[in-house]
Amino acid sequence: MASTEHEITVAPLDEGRLRLDLVLSRALSGVSRNKVRDMIEQGLVFVNGTPGEVKQLVREGDVIRYKDLPQARTFLEPVAMDLDILFEDDHVIVVNKRAGVSVHPGAGETGPTLVHGLLHHCRKLGQGRAVDDDEDESSLRPGIVHRLDKDTTGVMVVAKSDMAHADLSKQFHDKTNFRQYIALMNGPFPEGDWVRDSYLHRDPRERTRFASMDIAQYEHRKQREGVSGDVELQGFRFSRTVFKRESQYKGLLSLVSLKLHTGRTHQIRIHARDLGSPIVGDQVYGKAPLCVGRGVFPAELEAKIAGVGRQMLHAWVLGFSHPLTKQWTQFEATLPEDFAEIIKALEPFKD
Repeated sequence: MASTEHEITVAPLDEGRLRLDLVLSRALSGVSRNKVRDMIEQGLVFVNGTPGEVKQLVREGDVIRYKDLPQARTFLEPVAMDLDILFEDDHVIVVNKRAGVSVHPGAGETGPTLVHGLLHHCRKLGQGRAVDDDEDESSLRPGIVHRLDKDTTGVMVVAKSDMAHADLSKQFHDKTNFRQYIALMNGPFPEGDWVRDSYLHRDPRERTRFASMDIAQYEHRKQREGVSGDVELQGFRFSRTVFKRESQYKGLLSLVSLKLHTGRTHQIRIHARDLGSPIVGDQVYGKAPLCVGRGVFPAELEAKIAGVGRQMLHAWVLGFSHPLTKQWTQFEATLPEDFAEIIKALEPFKD
């Protein structure tokens, strides 16, 4: 069924100008600000005929058109799921997430998510706001304080108590925890530590994707738009990833570890592409493996790499202070079978 389209004209604002998500949430009785944000990010909201941005400033007389957001279920049915549990006590549970499982329900997600499986195992999870959440989103994301993409594997911590949820969310927000990933990248990579800094923003051509802007370009745009000081341009978020080569195979593929200093959506995948070596198997930001068809690797190995259907990205290590004891705890998640098999087969071809 097609979404119903509505239109409102912005009334006089005491503030003069106000963020789009605030204006729309005030106008829509009974709709939370987070639901409004979802509508905007899914391209359902237009301002004066142009796709809206969450932090976009609107003023009196602006015309906002929006389509209804399909209503999400507010009750989550526990679903039995095979969980790889690395640690569990009364406050936290640490799991090694497998590929193909979304962390929590969202638009377009029809299958059981990690949250459904955790509710079946734990019966109760901590409630609260995760990083970047708003208002009542915890009803659909109990226990969740950080996320991994659906096809990214690896270690995650989930809160079982409200106290743990608040404490862990603060650690992720303040960046006092430790997150290290490992990825198979499509291309050569130099030795040493390499830092990629950029500002991420939604790709104006495809709103489900993100784009990256170099610092110099970003500062030039700020100057052009008359924005000064520490004020950020709306819709842009600073991101930093540190890359370190662990192994290289015939100058064509590289096994690289990555440390997150910020945790933006798709950050690692975008930064890998920015550096010219996208993650093998990335269907959004990647490309076909360079080794295929060159005869450098055995045909069977080339076929295995060419047939990878997801990004070879794994959340390898996660460290945090335990919410109750305050002791530093750190966990390492083993590589999934598909990733591990490729790395093992590549071992004889190390440079």
